[in-house]
Amino acid sequence: MDPSALLVDRQQRSSAPVPDTSSLSERFLRLQEQVLRKRPVLREILTKHGGKALLDYANEYVDVNLNPPIVRRQHECLTTIHEAASERFGSEVADGLRAQLEKYYFVSTADHTGPVTHPFFVNSNLLTALALHTHTDPLLQFVPVLACANVSLNNSSFPRGLLFNTCRDGALRQHRLSFLPSNAHSCSAYNFRPFTKEEIVKVQRRLREMTQEGDVPRAIADRLHMLMEEVYDRPEILACESYRDQVARTNRDLWSRFFAASDVRVPQLLYLDQEDIVVRLLTKYHLTHDTVINRLLFDPASETFIEQYFEGIFGSFSRADQAGTYLFWALPKGAKINQQLWRKGRYLETKDGSYRVELHPEALREAMQKRELIPGLLLNFITISFYYGLKCLGGFNQVNYLTAMKNAYIKMNVDLGNYRSIEVCARAQTKEICDGLTFAFLGYDGGRVALASGIDLILYGKSDTWDRLMQMSRQITIGEAMHPLMPEIYRISYDEKEWEQDLVSLTEKQVSELTGLDRKVRPCIQIADL
Repeated sequence: MDPSALLVDRQQRSSAPVPDTSSLSERFLRLQEQVLRKRPVLREILTKHGGKALLDYANEYVDVNLNPPIVRRQHECLTTIHEAASERFGSEVADGLRAQLEKYYFVSTADHTGPVTHPFFVNSNLLTALALHTHTDPLLQFVPVLACANVSLNNSSFPRGLLFNTCRDGALRQHRLSFLPSNAHSCSAYNFRPFTKEEIVKVQRRLREMTQEGDVPRAIADRLHMLMEEVYDRPEILACESYRDQVARTNRDLWSRFFAASDVRVPQLLYLDQEDIVVRLLTKYHLTHDTVINRLLFDPASETFIEQYFEGIFGSFSRADQAGTYLFWALPKGAKINQQLWRKGRYLETKDGSYRVELHPEALREAMQKRELIPGLLLNFITISFYYGLKCLGGFNQVNYLTAMKNAYIKMNVDLGNYRSIEVCARAQTKEICDGLTFAFLGYDGGRVALASGIDLILYGKSDTWDRLMQMSRQITIGEAMHPLMPEIYRISYDEKEWEQDLVSLTEKQVSELTGLDRKVRPCIQIADL
């Protein structure tokens, strides 16, 4: 979702007639009801927690379900996360992360792999960081993220580069600096090559052009040039073997600069790859061991139940609509775009049969190690959430599909007689939301506000930025933070042919004014006009 679509403008003037308040109120209530009808778990969250301040709600992230069935499996998951974190961030960080997760067994799965600049991911991680900061346990040193690396590089969260804003003649201008070429748009970040020195030079050149054209003030451009040199143009970053590894390492550095002007010790942001963790877990503990995941992969009897219970769930697959994929995506050698796989007997095959892999432990192991097989969203969550019981914070969409997947998984295991798996999965926490709760705003043009990007926090941050964010997180409630997103969630929830025009025409600005959020919003940073 483009952050520019979520501007909250308290002083915007329009020649259009002011809508009748009662009519506007009725339309919003009807829109909200249609959204929540599609997303019953979101309704449950808003009913139960809608009046809570963001920070009060986020403080409960550390409340995890560490019952004996989950603890018995926790070691395998933590050992794997420790291994991946040690390779990426070093043994000291990995040791600290493991110690934290042993007691506070939760991660965020809200983010996509990409520079941590999009407002949605910035806000979700800031909210977690603020909550951890209020606790006194020295173990809480990290904001752990299992990011979705199998995301298209043309995703609206702009995983290809950096987002930042300037203001000119009273108008907010959003700018993009892309590390990766335009012909890579449809490729997945999971397998993508690292950016190169030449591409860093290209970004620097584009930044100089933006300065010459008058879109970016020289002082801002100078800071961005320095940021490129200090964060991205480093030998150890250019030596990485993948884009996702570069992103994770640079995000840790980028995040540390968000509050460089503030006298505060912020928890470190650690990105690991969701799919990589699952591949490691599968290959070590499930391909050749008698586990429920092993039986799901290889027992022919499981196919009927998988199709019966997961057909049509978002993030899973639908044979009827030819949507999603059966447990894995394929990216055959030489291919640029992920391909669907369907189970045909003892093989997974693409629709045209041009690629197939046998459902045999060694065949799957080899294909995953060659990165020709990428675990899909359903298999990821079956593994980390339902089997290992890891608490996964997510967005308004995840809380619904993850809960639906959990219910389907339990029903399937009842039919299969896997009662131990039911005991673990029943305790998996699937209704914790962190993404979409926005409170980090950028002020401009004497009173207007918009969502701040991560780069904005670096460019315009002051010594009081952290304190301002803390104050806003205590004042804005879950319901208020979610309400302005309802028009966009409505568009996502229904096909365009189902849209009601009087509902789809509602704007975030109208909703913010109606609910009073516009009177509460206070920017954490300010931007001057050119």
